[in-house]
Amino acid sequence: MTVYTLFGQEATGSSLNSDTDYYTMGVQFSVDVSGATLTAIWFYSASGAGVLPQDIALFAVSGQSLVHTESASWSGAAGSGWVRAPFSSPPALTSGVSYKACVIENTGDFEWYSATGAYWSTGAGSGGITSGPVSAPNNAGGDGGQDTFNNGATLTYPDTSFNAANYWVDPEVTATVNVTGTFGYVPDGDEAREFKRWLLWDL
Repeated sequence: MTVYTLFGQEATGSSLNSDTDYYTMGVQFSVDVSGATLTAIWFYSASGAGVLPQDIALFAVSGQSLVHTESASWSGAAGSGWVRAPFSSPPALTSGVSYKACVIENTGDFEWYSATGAYWSTGAGSGGITSGPVSAPNNAGGDGGQDTFNNGATLTYPDTSFNAANYWVDPEVTATVNVTGTFGYVPDGDEAREFKRWLLWDL
């Protein structure tokens, strides 16, 4: 089993924002293998942030249906950069289905988030992002594009986009990628016609 994330904890270079509104923020992604699970969500909490998101969630884009949600237990403190919240019961992911990995910020007087404008249109995500079996579309691709937020005090499907911004919510996917190889050994004599060896291994 291998762990994949979209952004790989790259430096965001994003601006820190505070707002009195509550927000659900997320990223659309899909996997192209069977047996994958969403094991955690990463979130970039820029220096100066006052609070962290309260909940983590997975939505299916089709029907905008909530697949799974849990209270977030973050690995780091607000303002400490990339922090991770694991799922105690990781939801299964179906190959070829579009999902949104989400967080909701409704924990304080000000909601703190990082944003990189035009990321999904003309920035680093303009061509989409692929990490192993995990991929995210650009602002115009996928299943309706990267609509990445919605406002409200309760967890709500993110169906709004502003300036094709990335809010640095990153799904952590655990998956097995199978590669099939054929290897032969040819001994002396007539045995060569009768001998084959096949090997299947997991990466």
